[in-house]
Order: sequence, then structure tokens, then C-alpha cells
Amino acid sequence: MLLLHIQRTFLRLNKGDVSLGRSKKISKLNHNAILLVGMADSSHFQKWLKVTQKEFPNREVLIFPSDRPRLTKEKLGILKPSGKSTRVFRLFPHGKINFFLYYVLDNLLGLRWRAYFLARLVMKHKPRIIHFHETQHGAYIFNLISTYRGVPNNSKNIISTWGSDLTLYSWVDSHESNIRTALSWAEVLTAEKQNEVVDAQRLGFTGEFKAPVFITLGQALDTNVSIIEPSLRKRILIKGYQDNPGRGLNALNAISQLGDELRDFEVLVYSASEAVRMQVDVLRNKNSINIKTLKRVSHEEMQSIFRSSRISISLAISDGLPGALVEAMQAGAFPIQSENSSVADFVVHGENGFIVDPWDLEGIKHSIMRALSESDLVDLAVEHNRSVLKEKYSLTEGTLKLKELYL
Repeated sequence: MLLLHIQRTFLRLNKGDVSLGRSKKISKLNHNAILLVGMADSSHFQKWLKVTQKEFPNREVLIFPSDRPRLTKEKLGILKPSGKSTRVFRLFPHGKINFFLYYVLDNLLGLRWRAYFLARLVMKHKPRIIHFHETQHGAYIFNLISTYRGVPNNSKNIISTWGSDLTLYSWVDSHESNIRTALSWAEVLTAEKQNEVVDAQRLGFTGEFKAPVFITLGQALDTNVSIIEPSLRKRILIKGYQDNPGRGLNALNAISQLGDELRDFEVLVYSASEAVRMQVDVLRNKNSINIKTLKRVSHEEMQSIFRSSRISISLAISDGLPGALVEAMQAGAFPIQSENSSVADFVVHGENGFIVDPWDLEGIKHSIMRALSESDLVDLAVEHNRSVLKEKYSLTEGTLKLKELYL
């Protein structure tokens, strides 16, 4: 019956009958409520949520997951810690059944069922602030209901782009219309790169633009962690994403051409896509390179691996502030990072890292060779990078920007 009701609702929408309730569009809003629409399983989302809960202890925080989180008792404890006024939308209280229902409805109805329940949630609680974390899994849902008569049009709608939302997808035919629609109802747009405003305005955005606003906000450097000089480390770390923006295979291609330069080094590939995992096997078994993929480990273990790596390589055709860049800079691993991201705001090419074209295999290879052979370069970059993070990636500054959004 629920499926039929959702389908009928969207049939009425297509015919122009867009009412989902009796409430007026301009409504008396609940100024004490903040609705966050985002991927609840994401550590980035969880960090933003944690700071929001800390800075606004008396606000009611509503969470509408845009992914399929396994809402176990432990996961719910992360999202809604004791003593915090937080509600998490669920179809069913049991975590595994809830996940299964999400999976079935996603395959049957796409975003429509999420839009239906999001509309109900908005009409019931009337939050003053609705914050969408990422466009494709967040803002696209609201596109389906932004014109419903029952959905207030006087809420403060905020969209935060994640990485490639504008830089890449605004140029893709299948996404342009959805992004243009989302920008039409967004009052505030935040981005990790200042130049994203160009693409936003190209697609008609006329609201308030704020950048840089990092989704991970920032962090306080742990000065008590001892740093081994990078020149003494014998490990190369590679991010293995090979997806819409990720170009892990290009990094492996460059590595495969180094030969004797890798003789004393171990190459670790993390977050490896299937194509990358296969190529790692080829390089190990056919080219006799000491390389392997890293299985999923805890965040603490990953930080330890960064602290034991001389070089960190992360390549993509678009990105915001790469997490790999921040981790490398804090851990003393010399970063080799692709352009089309925020890297130029943090790295001076040839001083505290290398900025490369992700398609320039010769340039990537040359950068790796320099980082392997020039010990003074990688050692001097440690304090430089930690100083840059302290200045430009301060958790205190990031928290102030969050508060400004919600006050």
C-alpha cells in the first residue's frame, strides 16, 4: 500500500497536483531545528554532525540519511550520543531490516521514496535550516519536492558540495539539469574551493556562496605524536580509487616504470578499486615490484601507515580538499597530489609537495623519483606542511564557519 501511495503521489506531481499536505508553503518554522540530509555512514558527515551537536547543544538535530546506513545500536550511538537532542530517520527500528528496506525501495523507486519521506519530515518538523551534504545523494532528493505546496519555501536551504559535485559533474549532461535545479532553490552554497563559484554561477546560482568551507571542518594537530624523518621511511602509499574522478591506475602506471628506484621500497595501495587490485597483482607477479593492496583498517591504523610512508600519491581529475593530502601533511609523508583540487592552497610545488596533472605520466614519474632521491626535500617539508595545516586547516576556524551558517 505504501508503494502505491508513493507512486500515486508522484503521478499527481507529474499532472500538476503537487500538494502533499494542508500546510501553507510559507510556514511558521521551528528555529530550534536543524535538518541534515547526508550520508550517515560517512566519517566526514559524522564529524560535521559531532561539531554541530557540540556547538548547538540546545538545538534539535534531525538526520535524514541519503545512503543506506546499517543503523546498528553502535552506529546510532555515534549519530545520536547520550544527552543530545538528535533524531535519525528510519523506516524500521531493526538495523538489518531497515537496510534491506532501503535497498528494496532504492531499486524499485529510486529517489522518489526518499523524497516522499523527506517531504513528510519537513512538513512535520518545519526546520528553519535544511542542510544538504553533497548534491547527488542529498540535494537531488529535494529537487523532487521543492515545489510541493506543503513544503515551506522560507526555510534556509544550504547545499555543501563534496569534491567533484560542480568541478566535474556540472559538465556532465546527465547531471547538469539536476544541479541547475538544486542551485535554484539553494539559499547558501558552500564549497571547499573558491573557484567553484564560477561553475555555480554558470548554472544560474544567485544565492550566497561561502568558500573555503571544508566538510571535515579542520583538525587540531597532535603535537605529541613523534614523527620519523621521511628520508628514513621505506614505504610508498597510493590511493587506489579508479572511479568517476579517481585515477589510481595512472599512479600504478608511473610506478611500473621506476624499476631499480623501487628496489628498497614497499608500495601499499589503499581504497583500491577492482581494476586497481588486478593491476597490483600484475605488477607484483609479473614485474616483481614489492606492492600489495591494503585491506580495510581502522582510522588509527591508517594514520600509523601514513606516518611510516615516505611518499603519499593521490590522483583524481577533480576533488575538493583531498583527505589523503591532509593525512599525508600531518603525518610527514611527502604528498604528490593531482591538480583540480584544493591542493594549490596548501602546497607550493617543489617545496612541500608536488602538484601534478593526473594524465601526465612522465611528470608523475619524475615527481616520484625526486621524492625518492632527494632526502632534504622530504625532510624539510615536514614542518612546512604542519605549519600550513595549522594556519589553513584549523578546527577552530572551521567551527566558526559552521556556527555562522546556522546562526
